[in-house]
Amino acid sequence: MNKKFLSAILFGALMVTSTGTFVSCKDYDDDIDEINGKIDKIETTLSELESKIGDKGVSSVTFDEKTGVLTVVDGTGSHTYTIKTTAPSVEKTVVTVDGKNLKVDGKVIGQLGDTVEVKDNELYVNGKATGIKVGKYAILENDADGMYTITLPDANGEMKTIKLPKATSGMMSVTANEATFTAKSIASSAPDGIAWGKAPGAITWKGAKGNIAKGQLLLGRYTEGEVTVVPSSYNLGAQTLKLVASDGSVAPVTVTATANNDLIYGERAASANGNWTVAITMDETVTADNIATAFATEVESQAKNVKYALSVNGDLVTGYEFVIDTDEDPEATALEATKIKVGGVEGTDDAKTASGTPLAISDFKLGTNEIIIEDKAADNADAHKVYDAYLEIGDIDKAGRYGVTVNGMKITAADKAAKQEIPFIVHILDVTGAETKQYIKVTFVAATVEDEPIADQTYKLMPEKNFVIDLGNTFTGLTDEQADKVQGNITWVTDGNFFKASISSVTYYTDAACKKQVTDLSSAATIKTIKYAKIADSEIADAPKAGATKLTITLSDAADAGNEIKKVSANYTITLPSFDELAVVNTNALWNEAGTTLTARMGWSTNATLSLAKAYTVKDGVKGLAIDDIEYVATYTTDAGKVTELTVNKGEIENADGLIVEKKVKYNTLAATASIELVADIEDLTVSKDFTVTVKSIFEDAKIVYYKAGAAQSIATVGADNYIAPLTGAADKRTGLALVFNGKEIAVAGTDMAIDGITLTTNDPSSATEVKVEYSNTDASKGTVVAPKGTAAGKDAKGVSITDMKSGEKGTLVVTFTDKNNVVTTSTIDYQYN
Repeated sequence: MNKKFLSAILFGALMVTSTGTFVSCKDYDDDIDEINGKIDKIETTLSELESKIGDKGVSSVTFDEKTGVLTVVDGTGSHTYTIKTTAPSVEKTVVTVDGKNLKVDGKVIGQLGDTVEVKDNELYVNGKATGIKVGKYAILENDADGMYTITLPDANGEMKTIKLPKATSGMMSVTANEATFTAKSIASSAPDGIAWGKAPGAITWKGAKGNIAKGQLLLGRYTEGEVTVVPSSYNLGAQTLKLVASDGSVAPVTVTATANNDLIYGERAASANGNWTVAITMDETVTADNIATAFATEVESQAKNVKYALSVNGDLVTGYEFVIDTDEDPEATALEATKIKVGGVEGTDDAKTASGTPLAISDFKLGTNEIIIEDKAADNADAHKVYDAYLEIGDIDKAGRYGVTVNGMKITAADKAAKQEIPFIVHILDVTGAETKQYIKVTFVAATVEDEPIADQTYKLMPEKNFVIDLGNTFTGLTDEQADKVQGNITWVTDGNFFKASISSVTYYTDAACKKQVTDLSSAATIKTIKYAKIADSEIADAPKAGATKLTITLSDAADAGNEIKKVSANYTITLPSFDELAVVNTNALWNEAGTTLTARMGWSTNATLSLAKAYTVKDGVKGLAIDDIEYVATYTTDAGKVTELTVNKGEIENADGLIVEKKVKYNTLAATASIELVADIEDLTVSKDFTVTVKSIFEDAKIVYYKAGAAQSIATVGADNYIAPLTGAADKRTGLALVFNGKEIAVAGTDMAIDGITLTTNDPSSATEVKVEYSNTDASKGTVVAPKGTAAGKDAKGVSITDMKSGEKGTLVVTFTDKNNVVTTSTIDYQYN
């Protein structure tokens, strides 16, 4: 028997291993080359086709060479793709596999298993030419592997091959442990079968299932099956489903499938993840007289459940795995109130009468919501006995005033029912025909409103922390009635990123400058003038972060109702200023021109010190920041490469001794950072600037200079009185020996010299502002140095005396300065006796 499995325009080598058919274009001598040359690239590449179709289960693939249209049909419909071609009318060559025979247009050319090849557009079987000319495109349908194999040009014109699964290929699989329809109970891992009973008499019933006749079958709750469909896009819910036993009999149930789209929102016909819930409804042939045996058979004198396979459109797509498990005997025990939950609250016998204690169900949602009856506990379950249930309103008048209605087990409540308590009666009919009541009182939640966005805003975190929020029309857009209800019931919450999760310290204003505060929040007239709000800096979170933080502001009515009137939100983005926006280098001569290197002179307290406290100052116009708020860190690197951090307290380095080696400031370059904490102790909210510190001793750079006619000389003159005369005169008249330091100069005369705040003494210094000065000459020098004596004020200080010299003799004067840190600075000048 011929079976069509393959429609194709041949391309490449094929190994025919199973029954199949393919279709090929005949060759018209040399016309095939012209035809092939005119076929253009496919508009949609094969990779796109493969990604779009995926595992959707293709039911057919056809290619019309006259129009160049490729048609792919899957579970979602037909999809067409165009191969541009101007080929003339072309006949098809049909190649089939009939039994073991391989035929072309009915003529046997080989056997199943032969190697089929195409060489130079000619069909070869087992290496032998058949004389049959074929084209180069192929669409292969093969039931052996349940695939379509398509060979066509891609977007670049190169031949590519893809495979798409057939719709009947692996369409459905079933998870065995979810294939039993049994009692919907959590009583055990192997619960009893579906509970059922026979109505003992006619029952007038207001539930959805209506009045009940005597002897009518009453079915309890039962579970559903679960199946997984491949491809995932296959619409199982649109197919005809049945449960079929191995003997061909069909279970007396209606089978439906519903997409089980976990975490998928929106309405879809097909399942997004291939998972389906399979439900059954017993048909009218199942009665109280036959339900015990309707889904079972007797095997060796024992009742066994019949196993069913799932049938889709007449085809069995699973093994015989489904079981409909019913109790063999009708339920004998009525439902017990103490074994169920009603709306999440445990049922009680006390709630069975109007005079008893009703169940309290709180925070019930507004809108339409269902009261669910469920089992109390795994070892205390009765909910599977429920046949039907409905709600009755306990206070018709109150429910009417607040817009509360019922339908079956669903309660619909208008917004005005918020915070109201309404009584209801839950009527439950079980499979024994017994009715159980549960009196309940339902308290509804406060009404909520949709979140309205206001303009996103950005605040640069300046030291003054002026967190002003533009509220848009949050308040100005209120109606008089709404504003009158607010009465100051305003709550602020955030995501906790920068501000606290709940904010309470907020002030309100009519202007952006926050000059006109609104203090009366009980008046509708004043509330409606609010345009801006300021959040206090005390509302900053314990671990705040820069970036976007979401603010939500809710206006509610009186606290006892708590209904939301209006709710707005905004993203309030916190950015950081640069250090330069807050501080500038302090104006003094110690900074280099670029303002990146500061020269700092060492001091002394109980050890060597260094002050950075005035390195930077607050920029004009910056509020909330003082110069003392600028903090510093400084390090130096030793010859061994060790980075050592200095202790800086309020800008003062207290342990600078390590910078001094062998009476010199050896480590005279510090890497320093000035920083400003915008929020105390939060490193992520700190801005900083790196700079360099050049360290000098207190009297470094001091030197001795000898002037003549205002010009510095290389040799000082020792006069006939054996003195190097001290500096006299001014400007270009200067003559004599001078001490130059920090841009200032004084005459070297007497013992009471002081320059730029430093006092020179012949004793060891007692403070950082004293420097010991000593005079000597080099070993090779002529003459004996005598330090200055007397005081300049006493007019008896003649300067430095060099005695024991003869005319023309020379030497070198050495002046040594020693500060309190024991750092030594020397200065020399040559001299000659006149």
